[in-house]
Amino acid sequence: MAGMHSGDREQVLYRLRQLESLHGSITESQILELIAFLEHSNRDVRLTAAEVLGHLGETVTAYIPQIATLLTDTDRYLHFAAVEALSRLGRVVKTCLPQILALLEHQNWEVRFDAAEVLGNLAGEEYIPQIVALLEDSDRRVRSAAIEALGKLGKVTTTSIPQMTARQIAERLGDDDPSVRSSATWALGNLGEIARAYIPQIAARLADEDPSVRAAAVVALGYLGKEAKMNKSISQMTLHQITACLQDPDPSVRATALTTLGELGEATKIFMPQIVTCQIIACLEDQEPLVRSSAVETLGKLGELIKNHIPQMVRCLGDENPAVRASAVWALGNLGRLVKAYLPHLRARLEDESWMVRSAVLDTLDKLNEFL
Repeated sequence: MAGMHSGDREQVLYRLRQLESLHGSITESQILELIAFLEHSNRDVRLTAAEVLGHLGETVTAYIPQIATLLTDTDRYLHFAAVEALSRLGRVVKTCLPQILALLEHQNWEVRFDAAEVLGNLAGEEYIPQIVALLEDSDRRVRSAAIEALGKLGKVTTTSIPQMTARQIAERLGDDDPSVRSSATWALGNLGEIARAYIPQIAARLADEDPSVRAAAVVALGYLGKEAKMNKSISQMTLHQITACLQDPDPSVRATALTTLGELGEATKIFMPQIVTCQIIACLEDQEPLVRSSAVETLGKLGELIKNHIPQMVRCLGDENPAVRASAVWALGNLGRLVKAYLPHLRARLEDESWMVRSAVLDTLDKLNEFL
């Protein structure tokens, strides 16, 4: 079967795009034609066929088992194509749920990994016990995939298996592998109110030796602080913990902390003291462009809290790095009426040497048109 439809690659790919354009009007025979292409001798054809099938929704319900079979293909790229197609098809995939659940016990770790990823993209509680079982998998990558799957399911996870699941994920905060610790940290933050009890353990990961784990802890604390809404003690605690990471030695962690501060809900931001704003302002002088860019973007999300610090943001329009200048443009645009007096500074960047900055200015001036 592997050699079937081994005709001219370009002609076949063109045919696949024709079939994709049919969408709701595609016939049964044309779907069968697509399914046959999954066994074409050319990898690009097989990949494209899987991609097209993933866009057809309920029309291909009866053929989901054939798509799922790609998860066991020896070609890793076809694994990715199958995961993407099945994830896009969503709850329709549940028609072949037993087949995918069986793959969680496959001898190949890559297959178990992919099956967990697909299940994590389906909103449902009926297969959570099987994913939880993978937390004890012998392969660290599968453990990490299981944790991420549970994190994607979020509150559905804790509704189905309340404290037990959160506790089992929390136990992985001390895993030997940093990718597992990172996944566990992020996943806990995504579980909502039931994970508040684990804030101290998550905060402890801010001192982890691996920067990816520290960054995940920042994001998790941001989620939990935002979820807490008007709970002043939790909001203030998470805010303090995140702000402390603005001094982290790794620039990616500092940038993550800044982004997280900007994404806190309004109910949390009311607890933000002026000293935190000043610390964010100080990051505009960071030696790393990524941090400076994140800092100015965060300031652009704080509204009235930073109205007295707009001149510092305006100075970023002259930063040596074009990404920082573009971020400054977007950030100022987010402040609306507060930047009316600084519109000439924005117009001046229409002559910027970077197309990215010029484009940002055009869009921003259009957005601020009511203040011109």
